[in-house]
Amino acid sequence: MAKSLRTWMLASVLIVWLTGTAAAGDLSLGVWPATGSQVWRISFPADGASELYYPHASTYFTASYENKPSHLSRLRVEGGLANGMKATAGSDSDWDYTRSSSLWYYGEFNTTGRSAFVNVDWVKPAGADREYFVGYGYRQNAFRMTDGVYYVENYASQSPPHALDGLSSTYTATYQGPHIGVKGKSALSPQVSVVGSVAYSPLALAQGHGWWNLRGLEFDHTGTAQMVDAYIGVRYALGGTQAAAVTAGYRYQYMSLYHGTENTSAEISWDKATSVQKGFYFSSEFRF
Repeated sequence: MAKSLRTWMLASVLIVWLTGTAAAGDLSLGVWPATGSQVWRISFPADGASELYYPHASTYFTASYENKPSHLSRLRVEGGLANGMKATAGSDSDWDYTRSSSLWYYGEFNTTGRSAFVNVDWVKPAGADREYFVGYGYRQNAFRMTDGVYYVENYASQSPPHALDGLSSTYTATYQGPHIGVKGKSALSPQVSVVGSVAYSPLALAQGHGWWNLRGLEFDHTGTAQMVDAYIGVRYALGGTQAAAVTAGYRYQYMSLYHGTENTSAEISWDKATSVQKGFYFSSEFRF
């Protein structure tokens, strides 16, 4: 966290030095230390289910550029990249409800990975303190599973746990689709204001791709989903002007599957795929 903040601050100073006082657009650089999870679940005949859970914590480096601010519509591009998720314990739960409501199999594994998101928006100002936008959002979470152990096998507890030697499986979840949104600010003083934004996609494409290396199984998930991206923060204008500012706030991203399918069998349904990222963010903004 401290290293990330130092990197952000050094990059911010460099941008200020490079851009000077010329006026062309708004650029923002930031860091977002986020926590969250990715969960997905399938159901299969006759009455079974399998659920994978991937908790994650990582720091996104974010950047946003908006061209030539004016009273007319404009274009904004934003992205974030977290190239190294902290290793956490994920889980794999399986049920066969025709035999019992208890866990059929239950295992845990070490989870690592990477994550990224991109938003491209066409912005229409509605006065000095509010704007509406339409755009397209894309998010991807990629996970690797290693060092697995089974705690329950065929309803029987394993003591000691059964190690899954050689586990190196992967799963990638992607959500993308058009969205609409609103962004606004409310001044508390000439230098301090509260800023906020919310974007919603009611109909997005959800996709999953898995590779289970110990079984030699490759599979794909496809479905429809919804997406939410919202933040609120406090912005401080530096030097009494609007040419440079810093913001601290809280951001929340949520993706949720409506329904989907798996390509290995028409009888398998993809019932759940939920992704959450949340946490406090810090950013610097420059007009040049």
